[in-house]
Amino acid sequence: MALYLGIFLVTLSGLMFEIGLTRIFSATIWYHFAFVAISVALLGWGLGGFAVHLLRGRREPSREQAALFAFLYGLSIPLALWLIVRLPFLPDRLAFYFAVSLVPFFLAGVALSLLFAALQQDAARLYFADLVGASLGALAVTFLLSWLGGENAVLAVAVAPLVASALFSKRLRVPAAVAVALVLVAVGVNERTGLFRIRSAPTKGLYRQMAATPGARIALTGWNAYSRIDAVTGFQPPYLARLYIDSDAWTNILAWDGQVASVASMRSWYRALPFKVAPERPKTLIIGPGGGSDVLVALAAGSEKVTAVEMNPLMLRFVREFGARAGNLYDHPQVEAILSEGRTFIRRSDRRFDVILMGFVDSWAAVASGGLSLSENHLYTVEAFEAYLDHLTPDGELVILRWDVDVPRLVSNAVALLGAEEAGRRVAVLLETREGNREDPPQMIFMLKQRAWSAEETERMAAWPGVQPVIVPGRHVEEPYASLFSGRTSVADYVAHANARVDAVYDDRPFFFARAKPWGLPKAMRQAFLRILVPVLALSVLFLFVGKPKGAAVGPYAASVLYFASLGIGFIAVELTLLQHLTLLLGHPIFTLSILLFTLLAAGGVGSYASARFSLLPVCLASAAMAALYALALPRIVPLLLPLPLAGRIAIAILVVAPLGFLMGMPFPKGLRATGQGPFPPPPLYWGLNGLFSVIGSMATMATAVILGFTWAMLGGAAFYLIAAASSRALVRP
Repeated sequence: MALYLGIFLVTLSGLMFEIGLTRIFSATIWYHFAFVAISVALLGWGLGGFAVHLLRGRREPSREQAALFAFLYGLSIPLALWLIVRLPFLPDRLAFYFAVSLVPFFLAGVALSLLFAALQQDAARLYFADLVGASLGALAVTFLLSWLGGENAVLAVAVAPLVASALFSKRLRVPAAVAVALVLVAVGVNERTGLFRIRSAPTKGLYRQMAATPGARIALTGWNAYSRIDAVTGFQPPYLARLYIDSDAWTNILAWDGQVASVASMRSWYRALPFKVAPERPKTLIIGPGGGSDVLVALAAGSEKVTAVEMNPLMLRFVREFGARAGNLYDHPQVEAILSEGRTFIRRSDRRFDVILMGFVDSWAAVASGGLSLSENHLYTVEAFEAYLDHLTPDGELVILRWDVDVPRLVSNAVALLGAEEAGRRVAVLLETREGNREDPPQMIFMLKQRAWSAEETERMAAWPGVQPVIVPGRHVEEPYASLFSGRTSVADYVAHANARVDAVYDDRPFFFARAKPWGLPKAMRQAFLRILVPVLALSVLFLFVGKPKGAAVGPYAASVLYFASLGIGFIAVELTLLQHLTLLLGHPIFTLSILLFTLLAAGGVGSYASARFSLLPVCLASAAMAALYALALPRIVPLLLPLPLAGRIAIAILVVAPLGFLMGMPFPKGLRATGQGPFPPPPLYWGLNGLFSVIGSMATMATAVILGFTWAMLGGAAFYLIAAASSRALVRP
């Protein structure tokens, strides 16, 4: 039992450390580098297996050796965190950050590979403990991040492998106990000493603006599984505080006395202009209100009721922390604050609104850098536009506040939904004429009316001060939009002649920010992928040549390599695409990440435990068939399920994921039991191979999703399970 509990703790800590690191990288560099960090984690696990394989002839694998590496893994976590936070976060230091992050995963991979090599015939139970540990880690990390914050959560994770080392070996019980005590002390004093806290990330708006604002200080900080929020005070009135999301995108909390009359001057703000062509005393829905500036503008513009739908609970909590100084905004009688994701709220609500408004939910720096290219966003898809229009009153309008670079794609969405001619009657776009700067360029108002704009409304728009008309139906329409709306230019030509990708965005490929031609991935991101992909491929080829037993037949060995490589790619491809579908279904990243990983890995653990009862070929074929069925069915079924209550959607998500997880948990341990004899090298080689090809699979899946969509990405995962099925015959004992 101690052995299985130790493996459970190692993999529990591994997943928690991985997610904790992605949060730290998201808050200090950009989202897409956090995604690469996941690949580095997979690489570390794989390299650990290869290291054990290369050293296999020197000493027989044992629990004592695994205990030592688990102990070193536990020590390496606080050391890696300390090294990472010592230096200001800059993109040109990525190699250093990832090398440091790689070491703990490498040590963990060595520890597990040693155990799988020493106890090969017990692979099903070992893999069961492995997957159950990882599944509970997916649940625990959510609470740990919220409770301790990012840095302290990563520190606390080190306790698990240290305890595991004591379970593997009695000799390490005293050293492990001392190390655990030191880790707990470090967690306790970190808030005061700042020894393991992030100090600076010069590319992020939080640190740049604090450096430029004397007296600015971080008053509140909160973490959860998908964001870090900092409330910074010390800005000039009327700014009470500024809330930074992952240290970059920000939203303001304004000082307010709670009286609508006191914000009457906001009626002249640029962001209030859409209300001048809205119905009188409108009922307004604001998706992503953040610090509440748009809520105040809506109240000042005469909104009878403002429904503010905010996905991040930290936002609502931090605004409420300022209480009466912020006018108790989210508890005001005319404001209804709802914790939900925008699309989910829309599909579940039967209410209609006069104005549906979405302000900025990201920063210009993040958009301009290409850092959001891999960030799927279901708020800006054609299906989302359709849902918004379904919830507008007959005279209602959808209002999106963004930047001019977003206009072509927003227009494409409207054309895809309504047709070019009708979109030309109902779309209006205006640019702010003020001088902008690198951090705050001029803003853009995109409006889509439930009906055609009237002559009186367009006349009012044309007369607005401080704006430059881009599309005002019947009065001024710039090219290429004029030709598109009139039919002189086809949609295909409009897309082909644009300098960036401007095609419509759908739920199956919701990468609104993936603009770089031809495939949507900017040059910096392609280079980041290649910096990982090329070494991984080179290592794979090297280890495959080194791993072949002398004198063994090439055919069976090559088939075994293809089998485990296909499992690595197929599993990660199906996992990532399921995550996308469930994100739309559950409407909340915290629920989605925890429920998907917990269910998939726990069910996989049960499948591993039961794998001895099933044959290899049917299991692989069933996995491929179910993955292909989900790829084709989920995009059609998920939108129909959104009106269900959250408990119902969670239950459905579990029922959807569990059978597939059960099937996908069988092929790896079942194949592993056939290795270590004849033409097949011992398990560590295949453990490492599976890890390396999981890295390749994760990058290939995301690239496929951006280019072709998640349906094709999941079908690709199913295809690799078919390849595994075809190659599994070599592993079946006669």
